[in-house]
Amino acid sequence: MQLNVVERFITNNPLRAFVQRNVEGPLLRKMASLPEYILCLEIGCGRGIGAQVIAEQFGAQKVIAIDIDPEQIERAKRNLKPELKDMIEFKVADAMALDEPDEKFNAVFSFGVLHHMENWGRAVKEISRVLKKGGEFFFEEPFSPFLRNFLVRTLTAHPTGGEFDFDAFKNGLEENNIDIISMKHIRNIAIFGVGRKR
Repeated sequence: MQLNVVERFITNNPLRAFVQRNVEGPLLRKMASLPEYILCLEIGCGRGIGAQVIAEQFGAQKVIAIDIDPEQIERAKRNLKPELKDMIEFKVADAMALDEPDEKFNAVFSFGVLHHMENWGRAVKEISRVLKKGGEFFFEEPFSPFLRNFLVRTLTAHPTGGEFDFDAFKNGLEENNIDIISMKHIRNIAIFGVGRKR
């Protein structure tokens, strides 16, 4: 789904970029088990900061970064550092129906995107399909109690199909052959972690 005005502001502001580069990226990098991830996919890339983090911090030689919103893809292309233009490809695509072959990627990244999906389970199924065996899924996601908080519910528009708690999320990954190998679980608020495809 596309973001509302408040979510677009949150996604596109410099503070969000700072957090991705200096908090989320390094935190997930510490959880990674491999020194580099040659070919990576980012779902819901927004303005493109996550794709740059993947290229700069995860040893990627190529990053395909997708978003369902064409306006965000154009913004990402404009924001791309010149030195990364041959490494990152931005394109409009739906994470619930990826136009990519099976077992293509060494890693897939979701910087807080699954909870925006109409059906997060379908997106996880697609992530597993395009991940190589032994490939890793990097994620940071809020849980449903946080999304149901009055302030969050009032200011944002998240689909109920994107809500899950820890057990549902863990089970959803395991049902799609992805085992969580490292995580930081903030009870009833969020999870940061890495899963590996069996």
